[in-house]
Amino acid sequence: MTTFNLFSIDTKHILFSSVLLGCCFASSHSHADVVLKICHEANNYPPYFYQNNNQSKGLLTDIIKTAAKKANVAVQFYSKPWNRCQKDVKTGKSHALYAMIRTPLRAKEYAFPSNQDSHLWSASYPIFFKSSSKFELENYKPNQGLGAPLGYVVWQTLNEKGWLSPFQYEPAQGLKMVAQGKLDGYVVERLIGLNLLFENHLQEEVTYSQNHLLDTTWYLPFNKNFYLNNQVLVENFWFELNNARAHLEKKHKTLSNRKSKTN
Repeated sequence: MTTFNLFSIDTKHILFSSVLLGCCFASSHSHADVVLKICHEANNYPPYFYQNNNQSKGLLTDIIKTAAKKANVAVQFYSKPWNRCQKDVKTGKSHALYAMIRTPLRAKEYAFPSNQDSHLWSASYPIFFKSSSKFELENYKPNQGLGAPLGYVVWQTLNEKGWLSPFQYEPAQGLKMVAQGKLDGYVVERLIGLNLLFENHLQEEVTYSQNHLLDTTWYLPFNKNFYLNNQVLVENFWFELNNARAHLEKKHKTLSNRKSKTN
């Protein structure tokens, strides 16, 4: 009788262990099979993200790809207007989007990493204004008004301050309006703005303020329900995102130092 009981206990233990291992294996295997659908804005904004032969490219895209590889997760990128990207993630049509600034409202709508180190990039938003004019942010009084991309936090800030132009322009067109004196200025991320000035041959006509309307952090937030059902996957992905960004920042700093020594 005793032998039977011991055998029964061992059998139950083995069965329980087998089920547990099977669940763990299935979870790991499912993570490997997951394809994260990630949306970014349809505009081309080098150096951060842009489309080349229908392929998503750019600094932020490279960081996400590196993190995905380390996390053993496949990613699929696609682009839409920014407001539609946001809607896709909120409704579950997409898993995540970039690059987003965290606000109290957005924190309720999307899942953001609790660790701020798990961000994508740090960004600055100066005001681009006509080189032949003077612009002081602290003393600004609207004449033609300021422009910014629709749906952006800086757009909302300008609107709240009563500084927003009644006319809406995409960044490239907005900077042209600044050069023509039809806008007092345009707010866009610094490197994006500088690249657009170069592309449109406006480097001599438009410059940017030393004081910024906003200094902030960009994130890759997820759909809330997807996060709740896949916390281990998403948290690991964010962890690898931090590593990938830190590695790229270090590499960029090293290259910049070498260039400075050469010059």
